[in-house]
Amino acid sequence: MSGRYVIEHGDVWLEPETDPRRPVGFRRNTHVCSGSEELAVAIVDDTMVKCGKAESVEAWVSKHAGFFEVTIVRFSVSPETVAELNACVANRNRASILVERLTEIGMNNPALVAAPRCPR
Repeated sequence: MSGRYVIEHGDVWLEPETDPRRPVGFRRNTHVCSGSEELAVAIVDDTMVKCGKAESVEAWVSKHAGFFEVTIVRFSVSPETVAELNACVANRNRASILVERLTEIGMNNPALVAAPRCPR
């Protein structure tokens, strides 16, 4: 979960943290999901433990959750939701207000809730 999420050409990418030892041309963003897919966050005790493409987060939780009670929050891709995801990456304890923030974002932009989900 190091780096920040960005939207480029409609898809979500993970931009790696800046490493001064790597030349600029060798820094590669990692594709996370298309804009028509969903992102998700796994939360344990108000702390984010995993984030990324919804299916990947759910698979990780199935494999690693063990005896922990994990809450998975899924959400649509938009500049606002990706900004909120980045805020949670920067401060994992911010996940405690994630649902509230996503609700506000959805109320301000109802089209996000009804956005069509087409397989790619």
